[in-house]
Amino acid sequence: MPILKLLTAILGIFILSGLSICSATVVDEKISLGGIAPGISEEVLTSIMGKPISRDDDDLIYKNFTVEIKGGIVEEISTRSDTITTPDGIRVGLDSQVLNSTFGKADKLDYDYDGVEYKYFNGNRTKKIEFKTVNGIITKISCKLVD
Repeated sequence: MPILKLLTAILGIFILSGLSICSATVVDEKISLGGIAPGISEEVLTSIMGKPISRDDDDLIYKNFTVEIKGGIVEEISTRSDTITTPDGIRVGLDSQVLNSTFGKADKLDYDYDGVEYKYFNGNRTKKIEFKTVNGIITKISCKLVD
């Protein structure tokens, strides 16, 4: 009987390690837009990007992207512009197939009435990058801290 327990434990380890290999873990450096990453301070943001065009409570509006601030920290960066890219050069307007070749299989897919959101998390799941697609084309990119 002890051998059966040992074999079961070894099999469990192989199964669990196989599951973790299948998820698409994204390194923190790839979770950014236009050089701005979630988690930096508002002070660092404005030193890099300058003053926003406008501010609406916690939202800073720049020409081609929006930044949500909470407690002086960048919580989320999002864009619908094709001029802002990820570190890998992913931008709005590209075919969604580029996501699998760049990041691997999405950690999570959310389907809604007009498209699909591809979600990729960092290793400890404190940050994520999301790609909204409509008819197979990227229409919005967001990088955010995970609550």
